[in-house]
Amino acid sequence: MTWGAGRQGHEMTERVLLTSGRVVAGGALLDGASVLLEGTRVADVLTSAPTRALLQSARVLDVGGRIVAPGLIDLHIHGAAGHSFEEAAVGGDVSAAVPTDDAVPAILRHLASVGVTATQASLASDRVDVMAGRVRALHAWRDRGVAGGADLLGVHLEGPFLAEAQAGAHEPSKLRAPAAADVASLTALAPAMVTLAPELPGAVDAIRAFVAAGTVVAAGHSEATVPALAAAVEAGLTHITHLWSGQSSTTRSGPWRVPGLLEASLSSDTVTAEVIADGKHLPPALLEIARRCLGERLVVVSDATQGAGMPEGYTYGLADVRCEVRDGVGMVIGADAFGGSTTTLAAMLAHLHTGLGWPLLEVLAMGSSRPARVAGVADRKGSLSPGHDADVVVLSDGLVPWRTFVRGREVAVAS
Repeated sequence: MTWGAGRQGHEMTERVLLTSGRVVAGGALLDGASVLLEGTRVADVLTSAPTRALLQSARVLDVGGRIVAPGLIDLHIHGAAGHSFEEAAVGGDVSAAVPTDDAVPAILRHLASVGVTATQASLASDRVDVMAGRVRALHAWRDRGVAGGADLLGVHLEGPFLAEAQAGAHEPSKLRAPAAADVASLTALAPAMVTLAPELPGAVDAIRAFVAAGTVVAAGHSEATVPALAAAVEAGLTHITHLWSGQSSTTRSGPWRVPGLLEASLSSDTVTAEVIADGKHLPPALLEIARRCLGERLVVVSDATQGAGMPEGYTYGLADVRCEVRDGVGMVIGADAFGGSTTTLAAMLAHLHTGLGWPLLEVLAMGSSRPARVAGVADRKGSLSPGHDADVVVLSDGLVPWRTFVRGREVAVAS
């Protein structure tokens, strides 16, 4: 007996059979199931014992009862392992046919080593021309790919069209309203996602322009109220960047309570939203509120920085803002503000499942199938479905990555 269809007509190179696993497929956890990878695609999920012919024709990896899940997808990450995506246009020649910097490969290989098989490169607020140059450099890496690294889906512009009052770790002097010329120069590059403040002058027109370019638009670092978010959603905005971080909340106007972006986000019945579940940014009660309000529209992101994987006291930058690794999180130096996280996506999912007791399948979906839908790549990523990319993470107890496959190629896992 097999789950799903068979071969999808893709080019077949190596066949890999993952056996004796607890496979996450079809919305269920299939004990003792197997996953067959052929070349770059998932070929089949088997719920009965593999045939002798299949065992003889494939490289067999007995996973010993571990969880076999879709590879993790991190939609919001600035860097890792001592590097940031901002280095992309600094260390290499943007105009070169083959990119030359070493930061992007280092980040993507680190991500693959901790179970992330696809990601968006997030850029902090800067001058528009500088951000545009970095987008071009990152697109060169996206198109080329990095052997042994996670797939780069595209670029997430977190700024510069953000509210100064909710700047967080963004340099206030780099923030601005979305002028038509700036928007045009960025939409021409078709970034994968942009985070902006919907209440800024020109924001609704900017949202329409980005959506027309195929960009997912998110609200964040914003003082927006319910009407502003409603207008943004009508214009095509679909996502909310890191709930509770950089969001206005309830204020009073005389006796009246005026909901902010936070309450508008939680009460929406259409938008998707993300949380940083590192156990530092948000306490358990707030995570549970987000879960109850958003349901299947809630995803987890790492918002990791180049401080991820680095020791206590390591200092780094988010564009022009200086931060350091302190007590397991990024902190802005000289300010009471977080400067991104230093926690892997897999560790965040472990916090939700083993730490807070959230159901396994729900937690894994928050790091795979749901972000795939947000990014518009659910037709090829985010599930172990025949014909999908062979992006797989095998997880040991505590949701610790044990093996990772990116498009069917096994990559080194962090020890």
